[in-house]
Amino acid sequence: MLDNVPCGSLLQSHATHLEEMRTTALELLVNAEMQLGRHRELIPELRSLVLAHPLNESFHTQLIVALGKSQRRGEALRAYHDLRFILQEELGLDPSAGVQRIHQAVLTSDERLLESL
Repeated sequence: MLDNVPCGSLLQSHATHLEEMRTTALELLVNAEMQLGRHRELIPELRSLVLAHPLNESFHTQLIVALGKSQRRGEALRAYHDLRFILQEELGLDPSAGVQRIHQAVLTSDERLLESL
């Protein structure tokens, strides 16, 4: 965003803060859109957000849920696999327990759990 601007530590701190606020706002917007039932329409945006923020588990989770609710089970499982791979490769971690429950819901076609998200 401010890549071409030379900055000291103070400006860098503000830029980091603004980027965190932007990411939080995007997460809130996606949550609101999902609650309004716009999961199908969100899929392209979520794919872009996952690429831009590969370690953001929230965006990955929402993509998995949106795909699952859109009856795109194979793609949802692939999105989970991609998240798991990224977390393992970059951080040596597994997805959170919540994401694992969503994965299980997609695996077992548990519509009740997916609809509660």
